[in-house]
Amino acid sequence: MNEGYIKFQCNWEQKKILIPEEVFLRLEKERSKLYELNLIGMYPNGIGYGNISVRLNKRTFIITGSATGQFSALDHSQYSLVTEYKFPNNSISCIGLTKASAESLTHAAVYEALHEVGAVVHVHCLKLWEKLLNIYPTTSGEIKYGTPEMALGVQSLAAEMGASDERIIVMGGHQEGILAFGQNVEEATTQIIKIYNRYQND
Repeated sequence: MNEGYIKFQCNWEQKKILIPEEVFLRLEKERSKLYELNLIGMYPNGIGYGNISVRLNKRTFIITGSATGQFSALDHSQYSLVTEYKFPNNSISCIGLTKASAESLTHAAVYEALHEVGAVVHVHCLKLWEKLLNIYPTTSGEIKYGTPEMALGVQSLAAEMGASDERIIVMGGHQEGILAFGQNVEEATTQIIKIYNRYQND
């Protein structure tokens, strides 16, 4: 661990949350599309990757839980409600039967930067990551996964985006990691799938 690195902290209240059924069904529908393309999934070593979230209000959002990437479909218990986040402390507070993804701060960074964004997806795809690296807005390769600097780097790039820009950020120091976002979960998912298909045969 690098000197000065702030370890991710998750203040987790382990109890059932009520997700509006419409929100849950829309999340699951879009997540299944990403899973089928292996943009969300699990590596051979058993580590899951990829997550999806929707904003509920200004500072709270529902996100897929930790270690859920390997499942083709999730139930209500595998989502978590993020109720608070602090970038300098690298910490979040969440409620749910499953702990929120460690990528929650990155999602929070997008929501903080762009108030019109209602959903964020974080996918992994090495081939696409290599093609988009430094072509689309890209965080510094010196900024590592799971650090406050990553969240702040994403927030800064998101804040600079214009209304007509494709809503994509490449995580330069997090190999394979790509963020896509939009006004709703359908728009966020469509954005990344469109770009995935565009580069698929290059």
